[in-house]
Amino acid sequence: MKRFILSLLCLTMAATLLPVRTEAAVTVTRHTVMWSIPEAKQIPTKVTQLANRQMKRVYLHVAVEGDRTLYRTFVEKAHLAGIEVYFLFGQPSWITNEGTTNRPNVEDPLAWISVYLQETMERPDGISVDLEPYALPAWETDQASVIASYQRLLTAFHDVSTAQNLPLQLFLPFWFHTVPDASGQPLSEWAMELADEVTLMSYRTVYSGGNGLAAITMTDALYAASHQHLLSYALEFTELPETPSITFYGKTRTALNQLVNQTMNSSLPPSAIVYHDFDAYQDFMRSTQ
Repeated sequence: MKRFILSLLCLTMAATLLPVRTEAAVTVTRHTVMWSIPEAKQIPTKVTQLANRQMKRVYLHVAVEGDRTLYRTFVEKAHLAGIEVYFLFGQPSWITNEGTTNRPNVEDPLAWISVYLQETMERPDGISVDLEPYALPAWETDQASVIASYQRLLTAFHDVSTAQNLPLQLFLPFWFHTVPDASGQPLSEWAMELADEVTLMSYRTVYSGGNGLAAITMTDALYAASHQHLLSYALEFTELPETPSITFYGKTRTALNQLVNQTMNSSLPPSAIVYHDFDAYQDFMRSTQ
């Protein structure tokens, strides 16, 4: 998501939007993303902050070369606060070497999961993957091969998560329903069939309009609802100077509440809202009223 660059800001979609029932305040299942793990002495403070913001789940990015004891401590403290922890993995370069093929050691993300689980009883609540194959130069020159490798690696994550009895969640760009795999199936549909939950990086600050949140998520929302898949939406809070219209950085809390209420009161609400990322969301909440 850090590297997420929207190339389709102006969609040529029909303006038919999902109906909204009301704009009354709603209960929101809140998830968030943390891209780095705090130092050991700061973990209790961070968990308290997450709890104060009513986060039910945190996607905690794993640095596979880092200290695994920190992740055990974080999981333990988060669970005591009633917060789920999904270990988040993601580097586009893993697609080209497909994880285990060229890195058969503990730095391999798949091996890291197995080693971690062998060492501790503090199990995460799931596995999260954000690979972003479109960040690779080969996406422009050999997209079919990149997609095939991407699918093989996600399938490997699926196999590991299944073997460990851990749910699998995937982050996808909102436009993957326009990208077919070798069989002709849209990548977003393939991913929803593979994973237990998909989160669309649906970075928008308005609900309505041809380029609003409702329009860009409609295709996947309809598929998820008709096939009983869990689909959540991510909102952006980090500063994005090149695309300020898709982030809540510098915007008002009123605008955020309006979007969230409209989204959750729609005919096909997401399973959760993912606030990306937590530090940026904290800054937003502290600077707005």
